[in-house]
Amino acid sequence: MTNHEETKNPVPAGFVPNKALGQNFLANADIVEAILDAAQIDDRRVLEIGPGTGALTEGLLHRSSFLAAVEKDGRLCEMLQDRFGSQLTLLHADALDADLPALMGGEPWHAVGNLPYYATTPLVLRLLSLLPESMTLMVQKEAADRFFAQPRDRVYGPVAVAAACFYTAREAVRAPRSCFRPQPEVDSVVVRLERNDTPMESPAAFLSFLKRAFSMRRKTLCNALGKEARLPGILDSLGLDTNVRAEALPPETLLALYGAFGDPS
Repeated sequence: MTNHEETKNPVPAGFVPNKALGQNFLANADIVEAILDAAQIDDRRVLEIGPGTGALTEGLLHRSSFLAAVEKDGRLCEMLQDRFGSQLTLLHADALDADLPALMGGEPWHAVGNLPYYATTPLVLRLLSLLPESMTLMVQKEAADRFFAQPRDRVYGPVAVAAACFYTAREAVRAPRSCFRPQPEVDSVVVRLERNDTPMESPAAFLSFLKRAFSMRRKTLCNALGKEARLPGILDSLGLDTNVRAEALPPETLLALYGAFGDPS
């Protein structure tokens, strides 16, 4: 991607990006518009994770019915507040710890974000534990593979399983490293996830179950889940061998196993 218009002030003069926070700011106006189109958030409630300098924020404000943003860097919070004022409900916090349900209220909401590389998986798991109506997430290309991994793939795990159980996922936009300031060492991909109709009362408990099931990848499920006495019988009822590993099971089987067994914590 070359010769494309840059966004307004992708990195303000005098601002030194924090490498520890993975600050690489989106600076390509065409990519911004493509992400906004992919998000499909017209007249909807939206949560933006990591607004940074506001490249996406301006468009999200224009399209959504309500926009809340969570930003960890206090310097950026001041810039965003100055730029958008009361239009934006802004929370200075780490999205991993913030009370996102309280921030978004009881109505359905949608998540959009350019996720920092260092915290991509924890942030995705946090969002999956809340099951928003949709997620439109910019992640590095390698992290995007986790959404689409199949059993026995190296990166198959809780992200792939939960995404497959509760969402329809697709690659929506590709963003080369040249689209960012400062430029990172990897390319990025926007993954679009739309909620399906699979019911789940406690997605956080299901994710806890998956984390335990995948905690020792080369161990059997019986060992990973603590050698629970009733597990062999449940595995047998599902037509599974007692030596089976989580990495060998498709998402729907792991969901059925959770339904029969529950969270063994």
